[in-house]
Order: sequence, then C-alpha cells, then structure tokens
Amino acid sequence: MFSLSRIIASVLAGAALVLSPMQARALKPVPKQSVALPNAPFSVLPAKEVIKRYKLVSLLSPLARKSEDTLSEFAEVEKAIVFEGNVTLDENINILHIASKKTLSKKTLSTFEDALLESDRLIVVNGDLDCRGLDTGMMHGVFVLGNVNCETVSLGMAHFYVKGNLVARKYLLGSAEDDEGYGNEGEQQVRVDGTVSAPKVRTWHFGLGHLKFAKNSAEEVLVEQEDRQSSGPCNRDKDC
Repeated sequence: MFSLSRIIASVLAGAALVLSPMQARALKPVPKQSVALPNAPFSVLPAKEVIKRYKLVSLLSPLARKSEDTLSEFAEVEKAIVFEGNVTLDENINILHIASKKTLSKKTLSTFEDALLESDRLIVVNGDLDCRGLDTGMMHGVFVLGNVNCETVSLGMAHFYVKGNLVARKYLLGSAEDDEGYGNEGEQQVRVDGTVSAPKVRTWHFGLGHLKFAKNSAEEVLVEQEDRQSSGPCNRDKDC
C-alpha cells in the first residue's frame, strides 16, 4: 500500500504515478468526523458501514462483481468519505493535484482536500455531483447516487458508478495503467446507469463502449488504435 508520504514524494519528484486503487491507501487513520462545507456537508465513516448501507458491492460493474480479488480488495478499505445530498465542489477531486497543492504550492487545503489525502479514498455522494475536475486515479472508488456534471472527468483503475447521467463539459478520459491488460478495463471499472455525454472522449486501453452515449456526445476515440506509440489518452499537445 502507498502512504501519503509516498504520494507527496512522487509529487516532489515530478513523477506522474499511476497506481492501483488499493495501492493508494493511506496509513494515517482518520477519526470519524463531520465537516460542513458550502453545499457539501460530508462525513468520514467506517467503510464497512458505508458499503453495507449503500449496497456498494451491488453497484460495482458486473465484471468486478465476478472477481474474487476485486471484492476482497474492496472489503479492505477502512474509511469512506460520504456526502449526503447534492454536492457542488470548487475543489478538484484529484489526489496528485491536491498533494502538489499542499507540498509544492504550500497552499492551505480545504477540509475536504485534507480528508481526501488523509483517509482511504472511497467517496460516496448520495445525490448529484457538480465539480471542476474529477480524476479517479489513485482512488479506491467513487459512487454517485445521482447525476455527475463536471468540467473534466478522468477515469482510471478505480471503481466508478453513476446512477444517473454523466456529463463532462470539456472532456472525458479513460486510461488503464499499462497496455498489458485484457482490453476490458473500462468495462470492469466503470458503470453508468444513465447516459454519458462529452464533447471529447478519449481512452487508452480502457474502452467505454459498454456505456450509453447521448446523441449529442462525441464518439469515443480509442487512442491505442489511432496511435500505436501512444502512452495515454492525451499523447500529443492539444489532445485534451
């Protein structure tokens, strides 16, 4: 498991690490707490309680539910951040961005950013989520029991569930950790019960063809087919 100190070290080294959700687990325990933010009160709760209350296992993708290893790792998460009601966040939900903000920029973090760095990175929103940027990299999982409307959405090797519709106002990205997977990483990690819409959709070994794209959405670009030398969904300048 990777601790907060390892994350900060990667930021200082300028390394854009791509870690599995379970590797991104913090070692420092976080007490149960409740902090009110504008439009976004949240609590840090025992994960087992949260998983049971919201039936999160049933919300995993069908492929994930068939994997014993996935279920075992999911059950090891200790803490979860829970938002009750609709959420509007000014902060980016991005672990490396927050770590860089704290370590390099020396900026004061919001209570949510502090909690996201210090606790296990499992987020449940019991309502709609509106944010600037959502990046599930280095997360255990993000479960939204409503709609998602964010400027940018970047999906990685973490469980991601949306009960309603998913809208990425600028772009939607999906990326595996490497090019040695089975080619169904997107289908294994991502489940959206509603429609998906974005003006730009780019994936790298992380196909999202199983999702229902709205008529006004751009079509998915499978970057590994477009450029065999690519190393991610944004391989060239102005790709994203």
